[in-house]
Amino acid sequence: MRRRAAIVLAMLLAVTGCGSGESAEQEAGRLTLAAPRDLVAGPQDPYFTHQTLQVWEPLVTVDDKLRPVPALATAWAGADGGKRWTFTLRDGVRFSDGTPLTADAVVANVRRFRQMAPRQSAFFSLDAGMEVAYGKLADVRAEDGKVVFVLREPVADLPGRLAGFYSMVQSPKAFTATGDFAGNPVGTGPYTLVKWVKGQQAELAANPHYHGGAPPYQKIVVKVIPDANARVAALRAGEVDGLVDKGALLSGQVAAVAADDRFRVVRTPSALTHYLTFNGSREPFSDPRLREAAELAIDRRTIADKLLAGTARPGAAFLSPAFGELSDPGVAAAYDPAKARKLVETAGPPAAPVTILISSAETGQFPYTDIAEVLRAALEQVGMPAKVTVAEATKSVMEAGDYDIFLSAYSVPNGDADYLFRRFLRSDASWNVERKLGYRSEEFDKLVDQAAAEVEPARRRELYHRIQRLLADDRPMIPLAYQDNPIVTTEKVGGVVQNSAYVVDLGKLTPSR
Repeated sequence: MRRRAAIVLAMLLAVTGCGSGESAEQEAGRLTLAAPRDLVAGPQDPYFTHQTLQVWEPLVTVDDKLRPVPALATAWAGADGGKRWTFTLRDGVRFSDGTPLTADAVVANVRRFRQMAPRQSAFFSLDAGMEVAYGKLADVRAEDGKVVFVLREPVADLPGRLAGFYSMVQSPKAFTATGDFAGNPVGTGPYTLVKWVKGQQAELAANPHYHGGAPPYQKIVVKVIPDANARVAALRAGEVDGLVDKGALLSGQVAAVAADDRFRVVRTPSALTHYLTFNGSREPFSDPRLREAAELAIDRRTIADKLLAGTARPGAAFLSPAFGELSDPGVAAAYDPAKARKLVETAGPPAAPVTILISSAETGQFPYTDIAEVLRAALEQVGMPAKVTVAEATKSVMEAGDYDIFLSAYSVPNGDADYLFRRFLRSDASWNVERKLGYRSEEFDKLVDQAAAEVEPARRRELYHRIQRLLADDRPMIPLAYQDNPIVTTEKVGGVVQNSAYVVDLGKLTPSR
């Protein structure tokens, strides 16, 4: 009996041990992350998923200095003074359904975007029309296995414009006749979208047809945790292996998380900039003297160093330093409350308290509640009483004109500075017109168009510097701070790479040895 009991016990232990081994092996092939927002938007969105999830790939992407680098296109060449661009595709690429990537498939994607625009997106909208992405496109076609863009007017940096979202490529079979998705996305990235529960989580699986070889993880789950403290609590409790996307860590959380040996914090300079947008279509900020007074009242260094806890630099030029030499180092931001008070006295104080609008969604990514209170106090000290308004649907509030200053963070979907000028501030820009900025400048419009077509780098740089000096004088929007984007993983995760557009390459994440 004893011998039989011993044999049974040994068998039970063997079975238990085997089960534990399988569980550990399965766990080793799974990664769980969290983000402040949903990185899946659904079948009516132009992209369905954010680029971070690596379900789809673009023709061109950007590096850590916002320079265009190869993705599905391995090379490109401009001709005819920037009116013709030819892109060579990577060999041996298949979509996740096994069908090959072809030039015709790329062309179908570009034509879909043009058909859909203007269309809102949870990520980067097509609401400005496709001229923001492609310029004045006369034709896009497949020639000898390559993709050719033919433009009516020159575009100096089409690869930069296309980088990221505007050159997303998915199988044409994934789309309906209206451009919506027929089912799940069908891309060429290392992962596929298996399951999605809106506002809760997305489940990714390794793409068996990925051209870069088998992804390190068989399964990645990305949870949606909007509350910043809850995200860090989940990380500390071991419920997630990392926090990614913009605002993954609040600025004030970075030091404490980085001091914990269990975690690795990666801080990457990004194109993400905190801007103050003025409603210039009505008083008080239709008066340029009061826009100047508001700017002079703000201590940007204190906001960057204290409220953003050193994860940001004080803003000055409209373009972030992430744009390299295109950002104008000659633009300075003064802090002069005494001069601000004199300007308010001369112009006359506002008849009603100035409204500072912030988005409730962004309060989980950045300390906007605290920053808005500091802005309110600064304005009051120079003679402009103010109040803070937190709204969920800031778009509708702005379109109704029911705000005076809007605090928000903006980046670019590509590697080209033209996006920010053309989408936000050109006289006919949808953002400018619909959200009541009231900015009209023939000189600005002319300079933006000249810079977009200028192929000589030094001349283009000078045009962008002139644009930024003009904006520094006119102040339709002012850069408050240039934001780094801190993300974090546990020590069990390696290969963390994040570019200047705060896209984390999930395909490069690997289990640490």
